[in-house]
Amino acid sequence: MAYKPFDADALIDAAAPLLQLRIAPEHRAGIKLNLKTASKMAALVEQVKLDDDAEPAPVYRA
Repeated sequence: MAYKPFDADALIDAAAPLLQLRIAPEHRAGIKLNLKTASKMAALVEQVKLDDDAEPAPVYRA
């Protein structure tokens, strides 16, 4: 499968009507910036390799 770079504008254009959001033009740049940040964070999580038999911990302790 060919890699396609993240397109924040396409996501905004597709998701806003589905969520019935009216986005003011002056807010679009901020939304786009936050989506790009979220995309970078998701890419970091996707890089973590897990074993096929990995399971979530039943109890989390700090």
